[in-house]
Amino acid sequence: MDVEYINPFLNGTLEVINIMASFQPVPGKPYVKKDDLSHGDISGIIGITGDAVGSLAISFSEKCICNIVGRMLGETYSIINHDVLDAVGELTNMISGVARTHLEKKGMSVFAAIPSVIFGSNHTINHILKSPSIVIPFSTPSGPFFADVCIRTSSVQWKNSSLYGVVNTPTLVEAKTSGPDPVAAKPDNLEPTDRLELLKNKLSEFLKARSAIQNELAEKPFMEIARRQLYKKNIPLLDAKIKRLKLDVTAIEMLQKMTKDDLENPKIVKHYQHYDPKKTREK
Repeated sequence: MDVEYINPFLNGTLEVINIMASFQPVPGKPYVKKDDLSHGDISGIIGITGDAVGSLAISFSEKCICNIVGRMLGETYSIINHDVLDAVGELTNMISGVARTHLEKKGMSVFAAIPSVIFGSNHTINHILKSPSIVIPFSTPSGPFFADVCIRTSSVQWKNSSLYGVVNTPTLVEAKTSGPDPVAAKPDNLEPTDRLELLKNKLSEFLKARSAIQNELAEKPFMEIARRQLYKKNIPLLDAKIKRLKLDVTAIEMLQKMTKDDLENPKIVKHYQHYDPKKTREK
C-alpha cells in the first residue's frame, strides 16, 4: 500500500459528502487493516487500474447512511432500502472520481470499474491486491463511516484491465460539434445496397448510444453533475444525427423501389387537395 495515495481518497470523501449531504464529516487517524471484515452495515467497492492499481471501499453504519441519503434526497430513511443501495453505489463512484482527479494532477492516468454494493452485518470486503489496506475513519452526528483504501503503483501486467474487469474508460469529453461529420464521411463510390447497410449500422450505433445515456440518467440519480450535464448536452446532438440518418435511409429505400422509368420520367400523382389553377383564376 502506497501511503501517498491516501490524501486523494481522503479529500475525495470529504468533498463528495460535503457537496451531496451538506455537512462536513470529521476524519480520524488512518490505520492499517489486516482482515477482510467491514466496519459498517453497507459498503460500496470499486476497482482501480492504470498507473495505480487496487480498490476503494466505503463502509457506512446503517444510521449514518440513512441520514446521508435523507439529506441528499430530502426524505426520511430509517432502514436500508433500494434508494439507499443506489446512493451507496453512486457515492462510491463519485468519491473514486474525485480521488482519480487528484491523482491525475500528479501526472497519473487511472481508470475505474463499475461499483458494487454489499450489505449485511459482518460482511467482508475483498480487495483486489489481497494485501493490508489503509482505513480512514470518519465521524458524523449520525454515526461513523470508513474509507478503506488498498492501492499501489502498478506494474505492466496490472495495467491490463481484463485481469479484474475494470473498464478503461477515460473521463468523458464533450461531443464535437465542429469538424468532419463521421456520418457525412461516407464513400461516394459505394453501391446503394452497401451504402444503405452502412447507414443502417451507423443509425443502430447512435440509437444504442442514446438509449445507453437515457438509461444511465434514469438509473443513476446521484450522477456527478458534470457527467449529467454532458449527457444532457449530447442527447440533442445524437438526435440530430439520428434524424439525418433516418432521412438518408428512407431516401435510399425509396429510390431502390423506383424503376429506371420512374426516375427518368417522374409522375406527379394528383391529390384531392390539388386545385386547378384555371378554375382559381376564373373565380
